[in-house]
Amino acid sequence: MTGIAPRWIGQGIAQTDMRDKLTGAADYVGDLTVPRMLHAAIVRSEVAHGIIRSIDTSRAERVPGVRAVLTGADTPSIPFGPYVPDWRILAEDKVRYIGDEIAAIAATSPEAAREAAALIEVDIEPLPAVFDPFEALAPDTPPIWDERPDNVANAFAIDRGDLEAGWAAADLVVEGEFTTNRIYHGYLEPIGVLAEAHPNGRYTLTVPTHIPYKARITYASALGIPLDHIRMVVPPIGGSFGAKYEMLEPLIVACLSRAAGAPVRLVYDREEDAAIARPRPPFHFQHRIGVTAEGRFVARETEVTGIAGARVFWSPAILATAVHRVDSLYHFGSMQGSGRLAYTNEPPTTAMRGFGNAEALFGIEQLIDEIAERLDHDPIELRRRNAAKAGERTMHGWLISSSELPACLDRARELSGYPQRRALVEGTRGRTGIRRGMGMAIAHHVSGYKPILKDFDGSSAIVRLGGDGRVSLFVGEPDLGQGQVTILSQIVAEGLGCAPNDVQVQGVDSAMSPDAVGTLASRATTMAGMAAVEATRAARERLTAFIASGWQVDASELEWDGPKVTHAVSGRSSTLADAAHDYQVVHCGLPLLGEGVHRPDTEDLDAEKYGNPSVAYPFAAHVAEVEVDCDTGQARVIGYWAVHDSGTILNPSTARSQVLGAIAQGVGWSLMEDVDIVDGAVRNPSFLDYRIPGAGDMPARTVVEFVEGYEPNGPHGAKSLAEAAINPTIAAVANAIHDATGVRPRHVPIAPERLWEALQEDAS
Repeated sequence: MTGIAPRWIGQGIAQTDMRDKLTGAADYVGDLTVPRMLHAAIVRSEVAHGIIRSIDTSRAERVPGVRAVLTGADTPSIPFGPYVPDWRILAEDKVRYIGDEIAAIAATSPEAAREAAALIEVDIEPLPAVFDPFEALAPDTPPIWDERPDNVANAFAIDRGDLEAGWAAADLVVEGEFTTNRIYHGYLEPIGVLAEAHPNGRYTLTVPTHIPYKARITYASALGIPLDHIRMVVPPIGGSFGAKYEMLEPLIVACLSRAAGAPVRLVYDREEDAAIARPRPPFHFQHRIGVTAEGRFVARETEVTGIAGARVFWSPAILATAVHRVDSLYHFGSMQGSGRLAYTNEPPTTAMRGFGNAEALFGIEQLIDEIAERLDHDPIELRRRNAAKAGERTMHGWLISSSELPACLDRARELSGYPQRRALVEGTRGRTGIRRGMGMAIAHHVSGYKPILKDFDGSSAIVRLGGDGRVSLFVGEPDLGQGQVTILSQIVAEGLGCAPNDVQVQGVDSAMSPDAVGTLASRATTMAGMAAVEATRAARERLTAFIASGWQVDASELEWDGPKVTHAVSGRSSTLADAAHDYQVVHCGLPLLGEGVHRPDTEDLDAEKYGNPSVAYPFAAHVAEVEVDCDTGQARVIGYWAVHDSGTILNPSTARSQVLGAIAQGVGWSLMEDVDIVDGAVRNPSFLDYRIPGAGDMPARTVVEFVEGYEPNGPHGAKSLAEAAINPTIAAVANAIHDATGVRPRHVPIAPERLWEALQEDAS
């Protein structure tokens, strides 16, 4: 059989599920209804920290339509959690933040459920609350969890090389404190879940989650049941950006369904979602970098303090990333990093796009600009000189299998006119009037991360050719709205010669789909994509062998031309659909299946945290141009240039959309977005008060390009893109503001009042 020339790979086709989403045909959790379905409401603590004295549910139980009322005493009392077992389905003895789940109601209507929730009387004895991480970690602060008397939710430490020798070799040492803030994920679809408890002790949970397999493990542990007693169905997801990994809501609704004997659905409105949503964790960084006069980095030291909130969701992994991932972007020679997460009486924090990498780069990239300025080095060349290169192992053992970062830097310089435009404003830096400046930053990320799941790395896929000629693909990585189903359909279509619209990428359902690590750590395109390549190859080879056997010819004499197979000698041919139909007839109704397993050549990290945890590493170089009104502190981004190395770009249209979305998120994070928590309460739980960027906030000039590259460990040479696209943004904007004003932003968001105050301080 001859090879198939590339047909769909690299084509910017529209998303295959776009029509359903645009017309409203896609059924999200909030659209789902099933017979006898009840509606849920949750009673939450209005106290940041306290002992539960009593819960009176009697009035709530008498509300017409109420079918179940639960408190912590009615749920399995099993400590659980993805990292630390500090989760309970409902609070049992104490509340630890405003919004802590105390009770839950299932009723025949949302109105009845809310009415009953308002009638539950909770008597709480207040305890001292702590909201500052440094106060929480102080020796005499009372513990939030008795099991953690020091209020340290998690700690991480790592060191490499001879740090003392590094400092001794440094001709210049720069240091600084930087803080990043809480960000609300701002997805279109608020959190929701539909749960049904079955009489045999099993459950069906319809949940928009990134990680259905890992979530099943957590939920089975919490309910005290075997893993196979939970069926996870992932409906279309209206965005997440990290918020919808493992959540408490599915467990609360599952327990309500068991108690009520009927399916139960919970869907938050925007205010409740924003008030209790697990935001990006805030971090305080103390960075220090040593460099020689020639511009060679020789030492780095970082200390990070972050907020876990009242429970630990995914913040430990984010902390570890913030401490040490930058050491695989740059060669620092030697390093020492440490971090602690503090328990506080505030909403728990969790993952968000960029996952600690963007936070660390906010300070690191500013210090590198400071080094360039003080040593009179070109900031682009300084980065090029110290960046990890293709074929190298970084100090933590990460193998850079491909990198076009030098080409990204060259193209970003050319597109933005970086040196020339900076030269135009050289010497015009000021603290009054309108000032303009340009700043750049680079970044990298992973394409999967082996330590996420101890069971296995990699992915698997099944291609099904039905007797009706339809092609289906089953994977365990859900689409979050980023266009993954389109990419996977292109990969399968490329292998079978059909069109992407002829491939149905099935939604994840644990009853049929393979188990998978999930859609996180920018792994879906590389891992699920490679598995889809293997499954498609297996299906094609199986079908080829079947046709050759039926025609009594050698399989090597068959040629594929689009969705048609032809015998080169006799000219006999068959369409893909006809061959699949014949296969099913011969096999008594069994469709043709192709299974694909991708086992990546990643490495377990050793006791010293050394090893190669990802198959590939994407890179990016971004340049931002800003305009600052120094008299008001108002800054706006007026130009942005983003150049990326993600190997082969499978779909330029969806890839560009990913970068544009990341730039928008970065602009919002840089200048305006901030979850405002005062005394433990979120004060801006709506899009009226929590401002995300609109069209008028985006730069007038926005340029996105991809350099040509090839990743040997990715499908058709591709590697990841989504998270790398946000990682340099806040640093690039901060460097541009410094270029305009001479003020070094130390905290995001760089809000007008904060920047104005900094300008006044520098002027005095």
